[in-house]
Amino acid sequence: ALRSQGSVQPGQLLITTNYDDSLERAFTATGEPYDLVYYDTDPNEPGKFVHVRPDGERAPIPRHTDYREFALEERSVILKIHGAVDRADEASDSYVITEDHYIQYLAHRSASELPAYLMARLRSSHFLFLGFGMSDWNVRVFLHLIWAGQVRRFGSWAIQLAPGEIDRRIWDRNGVEIVECALEEWVEAMRAQLP
Repeated sequence: ALRSQGSVQPGQLLITTNYDDSLERAFTATGEPYDLVYYDTDPNEPGKFVHVRPDGERAPIPRHTDYREFALEERSVILKIHGAVDRADEASDSYVITEDHYIQYLAHRSASELPAYLMARLRSSHFLFLGFGMSDWNVRVFLHLIWAGQVRRFGSWAIQLAPGEIDRRIWDRNGVEIVECALEEWVEAMRAQLP
């Protein structure tokens, strides 16, 4: 909708903890190219991320490098921090599910293994949390790694219906403004803002 108005929009950096491919399918359905980056749970190489280019080619991302094979100024990046489903090859599915998986993931500081280019973008970005609470400690650790490196805190928002006291305290401590409404209601309000 913004492009149809003549607005030039750079790609978005979308982070998800979901394993499914609903975001990828939505981008594909609208003809939007994207890069996919997901955590690979290969026990022989813990902490590795994989880049799936728009043409489907997979490339392991070297650790501790400034891997720059993305084009956020042209297309979006979908970052799946807890792994991904692979419909083409079931053996390539990669999931961080159990508590032991999370401990291994965090012990290898996997979030800090993100390409420096993406981490720099995260550390200089506003965040919009959609349908997301702060009850998962592993996600709080991931966000701590990002926010701890920020020179200044960027405004962020959480769309959350009836957040609990723990959510409120954590959002408040991190300077995240809560917008209390159902996610569907928020989506409709945003849709109404666009022609």
